[in-house]
Amino acid sequence: MGTKLNKNRGRGKARVLAAMCALMALALAAAPAWAVQSVFKPLASYLESRGMPRQQVNLLLASPRLKFEGRLLARLLARPEKSLDYAQFLNKTTVAKARSFSRRHAAELRKNQKATGVPSQVVVAILAVESGLGTYTGRWSTMNVLASQAVLDTKKGRKLLYPHWPAKQRSYFRSAKFKDRLKRRAAWARDEVAALIRLADQRRVSPYAFTGSVAGALGMCQFVPSSVLNHGADGDRDGRVDLDNPADAVHSVGAYLKEHGWKPGLSKAQQIQVVLTYNKSRPYAETVLALADKIK
Repeated sequence: MGTKLNKNRGRGKARVLAAMCALMALALAAAPAWAVQSVFKPLASYLESRGMPRQQVNLLLASPRLKFEGRLLARLLARPEKSLDYAQFLNKTTVAKARSFSRRHAAELRKNQKATGVPSQVVVAILAVESGLGTYTGRWSTMNVLASQAVLDTKKGRKLLYPHWPAKQRSYFRSAKFKDRLKRRAAWARDEVAALIRLADQRRVSPYAFTGSVAGALGMCQFVPSSVLNHGADGDRDGRVDLDNPADAVHSVGAYLKEHGWKPGLSKAQQIQVVLTYNKSRPYAETVLALADKIK
């Protein structure tokens, strides 16, 4: 009798344990859905609307690695264009480094110029202005900075950004003009998050594996994810596009400029218009072409 009772108790404990394990498994499976931070829920809905499975979206956005980068975005968005020191790219040191890079990679630059029609000095100038020829490509999580920008058109996103915003620019922060700017920025960033996920899938890595600039740009040529997908070139033909590789970076810049209208015989004004597709800042475009003239 005692033995039978002990067996029944043992079976009862086993059933309870099995039930608890089942509940834990269900909880773990469901965890990503409720663990997604509320500020990123609009991004989750957007990714689902683009055809990404809900489970994958939840796993991605419930990651403890994801955080809203308010301080970084305030630094990025509050900085006026006129404060950027483009003159630094025209000093003797930068010119000397650019010429040295041109000599070291002369063969790849010639191949690229033959294939795209883009002068070598223009390609080198862009690499110099964008990343110091690869010396500073950024160290911030690309997923974090893009996902954070992707929700700037929401009240929660703006609320998280506001504490980091410069006090002198608070009136601008509250303006309709700024809200419209954030709306455009968020729409762009949502597309770039989707592009980053596609890029990560291609490379069979996590989207959190990428690091780059505070704006979400990658590698020597500072391409955003969609540009990597659309214009990234395998310059050294090793079967992969690596924008930290000079050969790939050179051919990628050349491909981008060619596809945006660069061709031999353009006037200086036309050249500026093409470079403006790379960066919408006119001082940037003028600096790139001025540096290219000095590299010759």
